[in-house]
Amino acid sequence: MKKLFLPICLFFVFSISYSQNEVSVIQKDKSKFKIRFEDDFETLKIKNSKTGQIQVINNLEASITGKQSRLEVNDFNFDGFTDFASFHTDDGMGVYTIYEIFIFNPKTKQFDSLNFPSNFSPKCDMFCDVKIDKIKKTLTSSCRGGARNHTDVWKYDKNKKLILSKTQSY
Repeated sequence: MKKLFLPICLFFVFSISYSQNEVSVIQKDKSKFKIRFEDDFETLKIKNSKTGQIQVINNLEASITGKQSRLEVNDFNFDGFTDFASFHTDDGMGVYTIYEIFIFNPKTKQFDSLNFPSNFSPKCDMFCDVKIDKIKKTLTSSCRGGARNHTDVWKYDKNKKLILSKTQSY
């Protein structure tokens, strides 16, 4: 039993969150998707393996200086379905990572972009250096502005809407 513990733990960790240029996702409802970049990381093609339907997401936030984008698989809205993010290092000094997050919609079997709600004023104007706290069910975005560091903590309300929980600068 002890011999199986480490391989099982490693499999679990790497199946929950990892990053690369092409990923395959199996949802909890058993639907399967293959997600890959095209057009120098400016387009995503998402193929539903069961139906053959292809979702295309154009105009991704891509590096203008040629920095490679990657994919990260995770549950960004804590609903039990696997979501993903496209991310790349910022084009300035490269001090943070810019994320575009896509949330799986189990009704449409497609991925929807996670956008900032318009009724909040976060310190970071995009998702940067995203950290997920699965216990508190929060997303933390951190960025720099001049000589200051900023942190925005996002969570979902009871209606599953993204809200800004806390923001701070230091």
